[in-house]
Amino acid sequence: MVLDSKFPGWERAEVHECSPVNDYTSRFAQRYTRSVYDPSIEPGCKCEGAQCENIEAMTYADETFDLFITEDVLEHVFRPDLAIAEIMRVLRPGGAHVFTAPKQKWITHTRQCAQLVNGEVKHLYEPQYHAAADGGRSLVTWEYGYDFELLLSEWAGDVPVETHRLMDRSKGIDAEFNEVFVIRKPCPGASHPWNPRAFSPT
Repeated sequence: MVLDSKFPGWERAEVHECSPVNDYTSRFAQRYTRSVYDPSIEPGCKCEGAQCENIEAMTYADETFDLFITEDVLEHVFRPDLAIAEIMRVLRPGGAHVFTAPKQKWITHTRQCAQLVNGEVKHLYEPQYHAAADGGRSLVTWEYGYDFELLLSEWAGDVPVETHRLMDRSKGIDAEFNEVFVIRKPCPGASHPWNPRAFSPT
């Protein structure tokens, strides 16, 4: 819904999805790529039909994508500040990061739950895990609170963050944690930088 309403023509854009949980986006995007992370595989190499990438230090060139999508990824990385900076780097001017991440209503200040110290995981709180797309478990490294958008803006280089809270029961959308966040990469001199006419399918 956010893609359709805020980014008309997104189906023709250069769309990248990090750690997709299903094939929904790929069914509509004409120029779609995806990446997953496997620490046993060299970044930039093929992995499970995708490209192996560490979102904190990606191998993609600057300004590669028009849209970068992540669904419930940022709560599982150790350095979300680096991840956001990297996503902004690989976005073209006028492009956007469209993503979800759980924003906890009971946390006023975001807290880090686990750190990576000399290659070892150090737990700062009782370990929590979320179900992973591959059937395994993903460690929760951060719990985001009411200050989430402020942190995102800071990590993105003082870029405004849009928060879309959606409810449409006819489409099955009504629940907690249904916020969709959008960070647009600035496009100097353009009041409406999103231009679907610039996209041409290959």
